[in-house]
Amino acid sequence: MNLFPRKYKDRVMFPENRLEVLDEGTKVPSPGSQGTRTHKTGHEAQRKESAVASPKGEILDNRDPEHHEDHGKGGSKRKVYLTTVKKDQPLKRHTRDLTKSRQGDKRDREKRVKEERDPVEECAHTTASYNTLLGNSVKKPKEERRHIAIRVVSRMSANCVPMDNATYNKLLYLLMDSADDECLQIYRQMKESASREDSTVRPDLQTFKCLMRHCERSECLPKAFQLFQEMKVLYGIQPDVNMYNIMLGFCVLKRDEQQASQLFDEMKEQKVQPNVHTYNCLMNVFSESPAELLQQMFEDMLKQRIQPNLRTYNTLMRSCQRVDDYDKAFKLFEELKGEALQPDVVTYNILIDMCRERLDYVQGDRQSAVNRRSKEQQESGMRAIAVLSLSLFNEMDEKEIRPNSFTYNALMGVLARCADLRIFTVFRAMKEDAREEEEDRAKLQGLLNDGDLQDPEGALVLAGLGNLDSNVLIDDKSGTALRGHYQRLLTGDEHLSRQSAFGVKPDMMTYQTLIVAADRMGKADTAFEIFDEMKEAGIQPDLATYIKLLNVCVLNHDTQKAIHLFDEAIENKIIPDVSLYNAFINVLAEAGDELIFEIFSQLSTLLQHLNIKPNQQTYNVLIKACTQLRRPGDPSPDDDLPTNKSDMQIREDLIRERNTERTRKAFEIYEQMCKPTSPVKLDVVTYTTLMDVCAITGDTEKARELLEDMKQRDVSPTILTYNKMMNVFVSADDESIVEIFDVLRNGDEPTLNLESYTILLNFYARRRDPAVLSLFDDMKKSGIDPDARVYNVMLSYCAELQDKRKSLKFFEELKLRELAADIHTYNALMAVFSESGDELIFKVFEEMIENNITPDKTTFSTLIKQKKGLDCLRKAGEKGLLDPHKDEKEA
Repeated sequence: MNLFPRKYKDRVMFPENRLEVLDEGTKVPSPGSQGTRTHKTGHEAQRKESAVASPKGEILDNRDPEHHEDHGKGGSKRKVYLTTVKKDQPLKRHTRDLTKSRQGDKRDREKRVKEERDPVEECAHTTASYNTLLGNSVKKPKEERRHIAIRVVSRMSANCVPMDNATYNKLLYLLMDSADDECLQIYRQMKESASREDSTVRPDLQTFKCLMRHCERSECLPKAFQLFQEMKVLYGIQPDVNMYNIMLGFCVLKRDEQQASQLFDEMKEQKVQPNVHTYNCLMNVFSESPAELLQQMFEDMLKQRIQPNLRTYNTLMRSCQRVDDYDKAFKLFEELKGEALQPDVVTYNILIDMCRERLDYVQGDRQSAVNRRSKEQQESGMRAIAVLSLSLFNEMDEKEIRPNSFTYNALMGVLARCADLRIFTVFRAMKEDAREEEEDRAKLQGLLNDGDLQDPEGALVLAGLGNLDSNVLIDDKSGTALRGHYQRLLTGDEHLSRQSAFGVKPDMMTYQTLIVAADRMGKADTAFEIFDEMKEAGIQPDLATYIKLLNVCVLNHDTQKAIHLFDEAIENKIIPDVSLYNAFINVLAEAGDELIFEIFSQLSTLLQHLNIKPNQQTYNVLIKACTQLRRPGDPSPDDDLPTNKSDMQIREDLIRERNTERTRKAFEIYEQMCKPTSPVKLDVVTYTTLMDVCAITGDTEKARELLEDMKQRDVSPTILTYNKMMNVFVSADDESIVEIFDVLRNGDEPTLNLESYTILLNFYARRRDPAVLSLFDDMKKSGIDPDARVYNVMLSYCAELQDKRKSLKFFEELKLRELAADIHTYNALMAVFSESGDELIFKVFEEMIENNITPDKTTFSTLIKQKKGLDCLRKAGEKGLLDPHKDEKEA
């Protein structure tokens, strides 16, 4: 699959081969024509230069000034053009000149600007003249519009020039984007003028539309509804569909479902026909309501033959995202494409974000925890989700839809949870996009500083440097993306705001996602490299960043690094909370560091001053630490076993002593939590962790007591709790494990899962109990698919019985299910074939080489135990099967 065709690189800001350079006077043939270009200068345009592409399909030709010089002796610079392409008519384009004609150098131009006459001073003292002046000022920058409006009001008042309806409306139009009270002052003056008996001035619908825009910009929503009532009651003005849409838009900001319903009912009473923007606003108001209500509104639209637009579908897809209706969202996506609608960046952001949330279902996280799947099923699902999200990203590229920061972060969020290395490729692409955008903005800013552009405010918008909302007025398109973006900012809905934002730049979320990805991949060094790059980029780490880095420290049990990070967070004035505290001591717990209890005491004193109290997780981490506690000299599972009985007895006594101490410490914490004065209550995690403690010593009675205590405290045990309890009975080699299993099998809650069967299968296999075979069949009949670990248990059982036939049967079944064999699989096969010195041992070695699996200590010890196995090991060495890369290393 072509992961990154990167077509969008050809259209970010200054794409090559998008707009041919034209000399002044060049005639542009119509699209598809074969005619030649004619030039007043007689020169042929041979080069193709870069251009700026805006989100609206505008292309700004912006060549480097040193290449602008004409071939003639005049040395005049070529002009810069803005080409607008309509989405619905891509073959039609309109090109206009953005450069000022140069008759002299920069000083001459500045001199001419100073000599220009002031239009306000030169305006004749008549109402019509001032109205013309105001009308000509509409396209000027916002501050200039405001300045002109204020001066016009002052001069008309000073010269006793009367204002008419057109004057007031134009003044309101020029001032409506201002956050000051000037717009309302003009309206009060208009009302005062309208109250005179002989006055022809009277506020109209356009007046109130401008006022509504002002209320939106100044975030004065109550005033907007007051003016709306004033318009209807005081002046008897009937709102049209656009005015109702504006008011519904305000209801979106307030999430006022009742007010929106009243407005919609009023439209029906007044027989005002709603349009697509009406329904879009209405659906956004009710976006938190049940999805069925939005679907009903959608069907009502279709019944009235109102054609849905892209915003309609995006709203419905967001509704699907809220209720995790993954399939319906993608169905709507295909439906909108079938309606010949072009998806936008918001559409794809919703879908990619849903891919990230879909991983909860695949991995069995959060609400999907009951749907625990095998490791292989999870890996298969994650691969599919990763491919889907990347295909959506590539589809954006093919449709020339530019991704924004949210797109990249959502995509990397998917790949991070899938532990997919392609996340780093995506990150490099994001940085390249950000770098190109920054360079292009700098170039455009240079043109603006040189005064080469007649439309500086529009150019700033194209480059993402200016106020994106400055030229977006409330009209028939009241539901435009920019206005919606502004509304979401007002409501504080940052998630939706980021979905529709413009521009690409790595942010805090980007780096945090990369750190999580490195953690999942076990790449601690990479995580800290990303952290350093983040600080170099000028992004100050926050509390969540430090917590994620502390989680990384668990990988290598790096307690020193954890202490350094905790101190650094305090030095950087990060206000610590219990989450940071828990993440820190969790590193110590996983490392089995006995200092955890001393540091716990010290930090408790420190955090007490900050009014931070340990919570349930804190105590649960301390209990978990008891299962990991180690001292220098403690025996490790990786140590070689002693060869004589005396040393073996000493080792076993030491292990028993340490286990008893761990158990005692864990139940001391448990008893503290049980006290009435305890600041925390016991939860299911507490009991589940204590089951692990019981498994250390095989204390089945204590495990039963814990289960009974759970029920008395109304803490519902989960299947994980029962699985941990079954492990206690495995550790004690207690047949009562079967009773617990049967209770679960015959009960309603909780339901047996793959782990439950694996534990009991392992119990039977260790005892060479033939019941393992019938249980394996029962598991498959119950609809639970075995994973590679289950097959390893079955192969180990066959190895104990030296049953080659069954071993080969289970191994073939494993491959038929497309499960990945690991070192334990191959070691079990070695154990079956080593006693007889079967030639299949060499086949096993060859397959291990194919799957890049290296023999371990168990592999060699299994073969050495048997004489024929030792002979096979020697022959395997002669054939180069033990170190297949030996020749490469020597070379």
